[in-house]
Amino acid sequence: MPGSVAGVEIQYAAKKAATWLTPVACGALNGFLSRPVTINDKSDVDIDDSLGTYFSPDGTAGDITCDGAIPPYLRYAGQELLLALVCGTAGVPTTHAGGTLSKDWVYKPAKNIDGLFATFVRNMKNYIAEVPSLKIYGFTIKGETGGSLELSLDTIGSNTNRNTTTGTNTLTTANNITIAETGNRVRFSHGVFRMNVQSGAALGVGDKIVPSAFEFSFKRKLKGVFGAYTTGTTTPRGVVDEPTNDDMPEISLKLTFPRHTSATMLTAWGDDVRYKMDATFTGPIIELAIPYLFLMQWPHLQIKNVEAIDAKGIIQEPLEFICHGAATAPTGMTGITEPFRLSGTNKFATDPLA
Repeated sequence: MPGSVAGVEIQYAAKKAATWLTPVACGALNGFLSRPVTINDKSDVDIDDSLGTYFSPDGTAGDITCDGAIPPYLRYAGQELLLALVCGTAGVPTTHAGGTLSKDWVYKPAKNIDGLFATFVRNMKNYIAEVPSLKIYGFTIKGETGGSLELSLDTIGSNTNRNTTTGTNTLTTANNITIAETGNRVRFSHGVFRMNVQSGAALGVGDKIVPSAFEFSFKRKLKGVFGAYTTGTTTPRGVVDEPTNDDMPEISLKLTFPRHTSATMLTAWGDDVRYKMDATFTGPIIELAIPYLFLMQWPHLQIKNVEAIDAKGIIQEPLEFICHGAATAPTGMTGITEPFRLSGTNKFATDPLA
């Protein structure tokens, strides 16, 4: 009898796929570390409730939905595919000025991510749980003082195949999986936040702000429909086709300041002042004097809420912004008109969406 599996023995991997419901084999550098993943199949049972029977005589397994979250810590490297799949626009990184190993990357939110999905593998030691097609439709990046930044990826999958010796991904093929990055977590203390009015000068040292926590969320509204695909087994069950746009995405940014000291942001909310902002996280040195970087930029922020809630102790100041696109790129953010842009520097040298 096989032994039980522990969390320290679980292995996660993902590789870009090309055809919905057709898995690809995960291998070298496709593995990644994560906190507990919640992707699971769900299904109702259609009970036979015909009259003339007191106890239900049978039930038919219904269509399958497969969703959940992948919640790793944010790292300076090793999550290129996961972030590029949800953003939709990537490209081949460029060599950083003065470097050779150091590569600069940029991910931008595309208007759709049709055709962008992955095969996700969870190695459960005694069997493989393979989601042939997994769409990443949103992410949240958050952090607070004293901690590491957390990344949570929202997913919609086709279904889960479970096997040990058959199929595309098996316990044997899982031996080929290696993890691209096991270190270099992004720490909150690595970050510098800057913000000023959208129409103002380029962000500079005088625009530094000091929040104690932040949360940035980008969620596309995608939907898959039933009818075209089934599991294809001896008892076929419906699964969704590739999810596509079903509405506008929701994009928000929350900041928490440890002390409420003035009415400045309350007044700005009343006057509907618009802002631009960036957050730069600087990690260890890659080579020479070139460090790992992770940068988030927002060209057009509108205040949604300012809540300075009365309390017995120190009153904090939470802010919530809606992240809009910009009609024109603000000063200092050349070419950035989309609601946000992710960029940085690491050693990953290829287009993750190629």
